Amino acid sequence: MKTEIKNIKVAAISTTVQNKIRKAKDLFKKSKDKNKFKASAETLGVEQSYFTEDKITTVDLCYASSLEVMKKLKWNKNDVQILVFVTQTPDYLMPSCSNILQKKLKLNNRCVCYDINLGCSGYVYGLWNICSVMEHNSNLKKGILAVGDTMSKTILKNDEINKLLFGDSGSATAIQKMQNQSINFILGSDGKGSDKLMIKQSGFRGKKGKPYFFMDGIEVFYFAILNVPNLIRRLLIFSKKKMKNIKYYIFHQANKFMIDKISENLKIEKEKMLYSIREFGNTSSASIPTTICANYKKFKSKKNDNQAILSGFGAGYSYAAAHLDLSKTKIFKINKI
Repeated sequence: MKTEIKNIKVAAISTTVQNKIRKAKDLFKKSKDKNKFKASAETLGVEQSYFTEDKITTVDLCYASSLEVMKKLKWNKNDVQILVFVTQTPDYLMPSCSNILQKKLKLNNRCVCYDINLGCSGYVYGLWNICSVMEHNSNLKKGILAVGDTMSKTILKNDEINKLLFGDSGSATAIQKMQNQSINFILGSDGKGSDKLMIKQSGFRGKKGKPYFFMDGIEVFYFAILNVPNLIRRLLIFSKKKMKNIKYYIFHQANKFMIDKISENLKIEKEKMLYSIREFGNTSSASIPTTICANYKKFKSKKNDNQAILSGFGAGYSYAAAHLDLSKTKIFKINKI
């Protein structure tokens, strides 16, 4: 599906992590197979990642970011009329994270709140969803898209490399109505690969014990390599843009090897590719806002030329891409709580 959403602006983006770090060099010392661990870490391009303690949840991370965007934009609690929360690591199956966050932020009871269960493609899907709802409802002028995951909590103790790869992060993106702004989206999915990347034993089907992360890395890699370059080409055509018009490409930070291969296929100039994988690892649904905020200095150009393409892909074999202008977006340095 492709669509253009008009008169909607991304006003601000904030990202939060807990200041708990796993470093590759420390995990390497404890590794049973040091050669394999070193080779894997170098391929993935991860030197460290941030994790959360048991008492810190996805809602807590997104709460800190939501407070920041509201404060910096000088929004009060009555300004936010819609709150959409995207995560695959919710505080509870019920109630929704959006309702919990609404209470913590003390938003009024007329605020529309709901959750979306998506991972790697979740930020772009969430952006499309909240913007679509706001575009077609004149009463919804300001909203918050909360996106985050604490995937580290799902990794088995003996899964050394995924302990390093998967970091925890939460974000808040402020959305508001603004004339002469537009965002172009292309979205899709191929559910036949939904069993290749999953949190097993996490629902009511086949539940036998504690939920744990599973990934068929080779299959996921080929899915991304075969589909994402074409997705970006289609988006450029739909947006009536050429590669030279785009200043930054921000892709889901699955791993550096995969991102580099996609970039090579598209012949993207190195300075246009933004990364956060080295310092923050793969932060699932939050990897795009995490990457944007990790590179916040690059968006401070006084020229209105921050044309960007975002793309998320992975769990559920879901994929999405968006073209938008971030020139008037306030982007904040990553919070560490």
